[in-house]
Amino acid sequence: MLEKLGKFIIKKYRLVLFVSFIITIISIFFISKLKMNMQFMDLLPKNDNSVVIYKKALKNFDSLDSIIVGVRGDNKENIENFLNDIPKTLKDWSEVKNINYTQNDEFMLKNGLITIKEKDLKDLAPILSSSSITEFLKTTNDNFEKTYINSSDSEKVSEDSNKIIYLLNFLKDFLIKTNNGSLDTTDAKRFFRGDKYFISPDNTLGIFILKSAISIDDIVGVTNFVNKLEDYLNTQAKKYNVSIALTGSQVISRDEMVVSTKDMNLTSTLSIILMFLLFIISFRLIRYSILAIVPLVMGIIWSMGITYLLFGTLNMLTAMMGAILIGLGIDYSIHILSVFLDEKKSGENVEESLLNVYKKIMKGIITGSITTSIGFIMFGFSKFPGFKEFGIVLGVGIICTLLAALFTLPALLMVFGKKNIKFKNNKNIYILEKLEKPIIKHKYITLSVIIIIVALLSIKSTKFEFEKDMMKIEAKGLKSIALNKEIIKKFDFTSDNSIIINKTLKESEEDYEKLDNLDSVGEISSIAQYLPSIEKQNKRLAIIKEIKKSAIKKVDNTIYKDELIEELERLENNIIELSDLSYVSGDIKITDKCDEFIDSNIIQDFIENLNLDNIKKSQINFFTSLKNIISNHNENIITLKDIPDSIKNDFIGKNNEFITTIYPKNDLWNEDFQKKFLTEIDSVNPNNSGTAKIFIKVVEAEKTEGKKVLIYTVIAIFIVLLIDLKSFKYATFALLPMLVTILAILGIMGWTGFKFDVVNVIGIPLIIGIGVDDGVHLIHRYLHEKDLLITFRSTGKAITLTTLSTVFAFGTLMLAKYRGFVGFGFLLSLGVTLAYLFTIFLLVSLIAIFNKITLK
Repeated sequence: MLEKLGKFIIKKYRLVLFVSFIITIISIFFISKLKMNMQFMDLLPKNDNSVVIYKKALKNFDSLDSIIVGVRGDNKENIENFLNDIPKTLKDWSEVKNINYTQNDEFMLKNGLITIKEKDLKDLAPILSSSSITEFLKTTNDNFEKTYINSSDSEKVSEDSNKIIYLLNFLKDFLIKTNNGSLDTTDAKRFFRGDKYFISPDNTLGIFILKSAISIDDIVGVTNFVNKLEDYLNTQAKKYNVSIALTGSQVISRDEMVVSTKDMNLTSTLSIILMFLLFIISFRLIRYSILAIVPLVMGIIWSMGITYLLFGTLNMLTAMMGAILIGLGIDYSIHILSVFLDEKKSGENVEESLLNVYKKIMKGIITGSITTSIGFIMFGFSKFPGFKEFGIVLGVGIICTLLAALFTLPALLMVFGKKNIKFKNNKNIYILEKLEKPIIKHKYITLSVIIIIVALLSIKSTKFEFEKDMMKIEAKGLKSIALNKEIIKKFDFTSDNSIIINKTLKESEEDYEKLDNLDSVGEISSIAQYLPSIEKQNKRLAIIKEIKKSAIKKVDNTIYKDELIEELERLENNIIELSDLSYVSGDIKITDKCDEFIDSNIIQDFIENLNLDNIKKSQINFFTSLKNIISNHNENIITLKDIPDSIKNDFIGKNNEFITTIYPKNDLWNEDFQKKFLTEIDSVNPNNSGTAKIFIKVVEAEKTEGKKVLIYTVIAIFIVLLIDLKSFKYATFALLPMLVTILAILGIMGWTGFKFDVVNVIGIPLIIGIGVDDGVHLIHRYLHEKDLLITFRSTGKAITLTTLSTVFAFGTLMLAKYRGFVGFGFLLSLGVTLAYLFTIFLLVSLIAIFNKITLK
């Protein structure tokens, strides 16, 4: 059959080349439309609950496709000016739905007290009722001592970290402005409703949030918009002496696509260059080196064209197909050229040389490609879409590169292989023969050494771990990731969050109350913040009415110097106490802020440079404004109709459902905290979703499905080997080095701490499918030649070259910026190398022992 195919190709080689060329041109057209999609969500089944919830949220809530813009600067005023001017200029952009860059002043000044918890409102009431600077400081000190100092409650200090830091920042500015007479209405508003802009406690980072009108599924549209936005903001930032950075799901998707595309182009190009150099070094014939590369490139182009027709996109797993297929597809050219050149060297013409290729090794090549493709195709039977797509794409890729080698390479050799060749002696050809003699001679010692090594490694073969920090597989140096970490550090929340969708306002309120009591939750963004239940509003309004009564009291026009100094010194002592308590709780941010406050000598400078006229002026301005705000505050129940559209649009979807966004208190990618956070959120409402939950589901799915794929691969390959070799003994011999390789890799991972992740975990079944080829080719040639040394003169050289080519191709992935590709490249390079070594040493030893081969 194969000999007839060879005769057909030799006879019709021009037709074969023409058809190959046409298929390549058509495939290139399809490749031009191929897109990259690096979302973890698309690796899970479409009916997965977390995916359904997230997709539903993307469809109904504009706020989910948010871009966070970070504004860095050494001067707070520069940051404020940028936040005041630039976000407004983006409102008319067609790609922008909404921008959130300031507090909603009108609503918060009128209704802000209703949004404060009853207990906190009671604590705040005496401060809001103050009529002088001295009274304001006294009630603030009373609150500090009652809440934190007297009880020495370090946990409470840590719990109220953001609140304390905000108050310390306010007090610092409050004291400075009081003594220079500049305290005014702006400061009263700031105290009442918080900072106007979202600026970090250390005043070095401001943020604003932009709602994108482009769906995250439109990766091209997202990329173009993010690039346009980034260029515009960078240009504007120079005018304000600040710098900007972007983060959020759309920005990270853009970054991942850009990085992975560059990585794919770099690794594929470098792989082809390395293959070409390897051929030149091995065969020392430039013409045949080029001929080997051409069908390989064609096969990859065909497979990528088919990928577009099947899926339309590449995901984070299939994005590596170029480097993978280069490393594996080149094997067929190596085996064909090795035999072809041997035949030419022995004096055969082109036609006879090609026919001998089909007679001697083509069956082994096809069997090897089947075993390799099985390693991929078994992924196609997985219930996990990420595996399924990967298996189909790479399985098709193996078939395409095989067909290109099977048809196109012989046709090319008919055109370019007729020229006589001057063969050069290559001393390296017989290196394996020299190695095999001691292996055969000392076969029992060789086998014993292998058993000891594998036994030592296998001690920790069950101690391997999975990486659950998504950030550790992302590319290093991404500005979006760096900003995300900076926001965690400076604002105590992250853009990585969880979401809950409720059908009714009441359900949203109930979930909000439960979430508010969770230790792992840092911030909650919910309509319930602005619209408490009627019962809670009534309780709060009772306190608010008492506060409003105090607003009638006139502002004190007198400054009592001694009492003021006493309260200032008391404040200093309380801040020192807070510093000690925060140190005990481990909250270094409060400790640093308190120490900074004391070290700045603001209080001592205030006392030493007391300006009564300025203090009186500030006192009148500030408390007149504060009392005016309180007097105008709403004292009636508010309903959904009273909430401004700018707030409602963030929480109410197109289908009138309500979304709650939960921001973790700490780094969500810390494994222990991650488990606690996700467990606590599930306890409130199991119907939640989010980046971390989707990522963890991908990890868990890969664990489960990966084991199944590994078992399916081993069984399928063994069946193919039985059919092909028609021998249980030799089928076992061919597979055994692969099983030993997997055991050794797991042991190495256990000893070194190298972890599996969502990308490299697919490597284990592939190592079996790829590595078993060496054994298949050796056994086929051995059964044909009946001589191990002759086998290794030809096939031994070929499998060495195929191993080097595969390792070089996978090794290029270690130069990628995307760390998921790096880990995959390392694991595959290690696995293929070990598979080769175990094939050479273990397989040969077994053949020598069971066939009683000896050397004199």
